[in-house]
Amino acid sequence: MKLTHLLPEALSGAGLIQAAVFPVPDTPYKVQWTSSELVDPARPADPFNASHARRIMISRFTPVRNRDCLQTCRVPYMNAFMSSVEDAIIEAFLGDIGWPRGVLASMEMDVCCQVRNSHDKNRKEHDFPTILIGTGLNTTRLLYSAAAQQLASVGYEVVVMDHPYETDAVQFPDGSVVYGGRVPRDPNATDALAAALDVRSKDASLVLDYLGIGKPGKMKRGRGGGKVGFVGDSFGGPAAADVMLKDGRVAAGVNMDGMMFGPAVEVGVARPFLTFGTPGHNSTSEATWGRFLNATSTHHPRTWIKELSVADSVHGLLIDFALVGDVAELRGDDRQLVGNMFGKITGARTMELLTAYLSDFFEFALEGRGQGLFAGPSKKYPEVSFV
Repeated sequence: MKLTHLLPEALSGAGLIQAAVFPVPDTPYKVQWTSSELVDPARPADPFNASHARRIMISRFTPVRNRDCLQTCRVPYMNAFMSSVEDAIIEAFLGDIGWPRGVLASMEMDVCCQVRNSHDKNRKEHDFPTILIGTGLNTTRLLYSAAAQQLASVGYEVVVMDHPYETDAVQFPDGSVVYGGRVPRDPNATDALAAALDVRSKDASLVLDYLGIGKPGKMKRGRGGGKVGFVGDSFGGPAAADVMLKDGRVAAGVNMDGMMFGPAVEVGVARPFLTFGTPGHNSTSEATWGRFLNATSTHHPRTWIKELSVADSVHGLLIDFALVGDVAELRGDDRQLVGNMFGKITGARTMELLTAYLSDFFEFALEGRGQGLFAGPSKKYPEVSFV
């Protein structure tokens, strides 16, 4: 069934779809959202295109105490060009299931757009722990904006990265666009995927340099101690492990349902690592997870490592699709769309439990607090099981 059959006739045209706004988290913080272009002086030749230096785009989500946010404003979730690119990609993926063009262009976010002058002057650098978000293979950072806002709203500086020539399309401030597709989707292309992970790790290090986060031994003291966590969705999962091997500033990692690639599969990691799986996808069914877990246990027996599974979810746990389904009221009764894009668990519930578990994980791994929700199964979150 085409999804447009589930929509009111007046909304079925792209130009007629009305704006929908992501919910604002009820927390002590509002969130600023900025985008920046970064150029890497250490890579004057981009590994995918030697004609120019490596440059990337990032989205930065910064917590602002409610009292310091003087004005909030509603901003587009995605501009017209990027939403049209994503519409085409989603349509190709879904095929006959259908996708209502214009939904992404209609989405908006409430962010803090005016901050009290004293806020930035008095705030210490890296007052909040820093969380990097690694996207799925070929997936734009913009599809993680709502999830990043949710995580930032509980007190984390969150940065989401694009990786040009891999990411489906990256639009720069000068209007130029770099299209992706240089990294194969074939899981057997292990050398090419490992090379792509190395590019991602160097991109992550560029971001940390830009943020002024020092190398180990030179980190500034503060609430986050200068330490960094990395949450990777799908292909971002092995990227989390890879950057942990190559940059000591990343002190903890999370794999959101991603098949593992790269050297970490054989050598493991020496710092806390968390894996989230979806129904039927766990270390007993995913050989690369088993190898990674065994390698970590063998080479780093004291490393804290756990595996969880989220019931009724689908691959791409951290991507915003489940929230889009909620807010734009697209779930309807189309089981194919729910099964392929949203999952039976709502986006609101997904964000609630992910924020809770990720917060407890990073408080434990970055700040030395107790294990919290990782002490055992929780009656509050029965969807989450320990594997």
